[in-house]
Amino acid sequence: MESHKLKDKMWFTPVRFSHLTRHAAVGAVVRDQNDWLMVVKDISTWPERDMLQLHAVERVKQHLSVSGRLLLPPIADIDEDANLKIRGGTIPTVRFPSWAKCQSCNLLCFKPWHKQSSKISNDMVCPDCLAGKLEQVTWCAVSSFGGITDVPWHYFCHVNSKSECRVEKGGNYLKLVVDDKGRSKVECKKCGSRGFFERADFQRKEHLQVGIKLDKSINDKPIIYSVMEVNDPRVFNAMSERAVVIPPESNIDRNSLVYRLQQHSQMVSDIKNATRGLQRRREIKKAMRKFQCIEEDLLTALDTIDRGKQEQTFLDKILVGDMLSDEYEALTTPQEFNNDADFITRHLSSEWFNYIDKKITSSELKYIASLVDRLVAVDRLRVIEVFKGFQRAASDYDQIDPKVTQSPDFSGKLDWLPAIELFGEGVFFTLDCQKLEQWESNTELRRRAQEIKTRFNNSTINLSDDASPTPRFIMLHTLSHILIREFESLAGYPASSLQERIYCSTSGGMAGILIYTAVPDIAGSLGGIVELANPAKFIRLLDAAIRQAEWCSLDPVCGEMEGQGPSWLNRAACHGCALVPDTSCSYNNVFLDRVFIKGKLENGIPALIDVMR
Repeated sequence: MESHKLKDKMWFTPVRFSHLTRHAAVGAVVRDQNDWLMVVKDISTWPERDMLQLHAVERVKQHLSVSGRLLLPPIADIDEDANLKIRGGTIPTVRFPSWAKCQSCNLLCFKPWHKQSSKISNDMVCPDCLAGKLEQVTWCAVSSFGGITDVPWHYFCHVNSKSECRVEKGGNYLKLVVDDKGRSKVECKKCGSRGFFERADFQRKEHLQVGIKLDKSINDKPIIYSVMEVNDPRVFNAMSERAVVIPPESNIDRNSLVYRLQQHSQMVSDIKNATRGLQRRREIKKAMRKFQCIEEDLLTALDTIDRGKQEQTFLDKILVGDMLSDEYEALTTPQEFNNDADFITRHLSSEWFNYIDKKITSSELKYIASLVDRLVAVDRLRVIEVFKGFQRAASDYDQIDPKVTQSPDFSGKLDWLPAIELFGEGVFFTLDCQKLEQWESNTELRRRAQEIKTRFNNSTINLSDDASPTPRFIMLHTLSHILIREFESLAGYPASSLQERIYCSTSGGMAGILIYTAVPDIAGSLGGIVELANPAKFIRLLDAAIRQAEWCSLDPVCGEMEGQGPSWLNRAACHGCALVPDTSCSYNNVFLDRVFIKGKLENGIPALIDVMR
């Protein structure tokens, strides 16, 4: 990330691709390598010329309701031969909050880095006491419309004061102190006025973003901004969506000239837009050198691109919001794949049933195994994650339902969104839907799920449409989390490196779980996860997960809780049994309850495996 126009290496901070669609995305407050807080600027400031367009993602775009292009964030590296200069595109940021506080005298200073010539990595000295170190404040103000701005310190200090300095906003005359009750407040050195600001609100007519003037209001009404610390979860919530690339798009040959040309859309555009014969000839020769091909092959590939981009007629059959059912069908349907395909599965259901019949002698273990009716090793998959924007939340009484999602393009003029592609592998399995229908018809089970659904409807939590707290979904989601924890303890995979994908629908007959690992590298994870799809290994994982659901280190408290987690959307699920890192969960770690697996006989709720006996 680039903080200023200077090209010194210290002004740059490396960031992972996967972070740019999550906690380090546009609008997020992040900390750089020099320990400064900063906000990632909107995509209208990103170097589009240094970004590659994603291809073979038309199905993904249609499913996710994306009409424009999907572009990979720019990549930059350090040129060791050029005095450590940065080469390639970088993402601009702006230092925020704009205020710093002296650690010695508590003086507040506005953008002191503009007034001192010290290097970015050096400490800045207080201009008043000339001894204390200046450190950025960690307070900001946000609105539920996605706005963020500095705390108006002068306003909170003098809002209840009649002092003449009430209108004077220049100079360093405010102090940020903590009283004897631990409450933060701002004081004026000139008039002695003071005021508290924590959890306080104020109004503005403008929609404010750091580093840009949008010059627009919301419905001509005042906008409420709330003061909170920059690490408060309400300050930034990334709105990203994922989809798996499936056939026929996943079968594209990445080594083909057509695909490589699509990766360099600017070069293709230069050839098409060349109006003079000599100019067109020059652009064609440039492309021939780039791709090491003859002119005939180049022109054929260009013609293929022009004739409808490989005739993607399958898009006519795609319904928005039907993404999971399409993926489910691809995962459950045996088919042949190209060696270089981005989606390759091996169906192990026959091996699974043969292993259970011949090797398993324990009747209890057979009951557990009979839950699974399909077992699939996903040798390779490609996942596209699109950053659609972010949300913020002001005070509780200023709730907006639904919350406004701020686009990553504040200008609203661009035709693209930032996205990343992840490559990996996984294990997919489905449960017997006929047996599940018998299990989920239990009255007490449905009543318990309805309680969670009522809480969810009364909460302000936003989840994807496929997250519905039905008995089946809660069971699948809880089982997925416990399996992820078992992958970590038995197979040695950190839970944070694993992802889940829940396929659940009573009307559509879906009951499946995909647990996978995916990284921004085509090498994926090199076969480690896929090995766990071996029937002998998977039965041990499944058995361990079912048993772990029966007990938690915090029982009986955890098992008897009326509600846990955000808005009490979990029941028997805590950090000791069913919660996983937020990066691994697709549903904010809610809709979890071990009772939907282990049962609760005293309440008339059967265990999941009881329907298999």
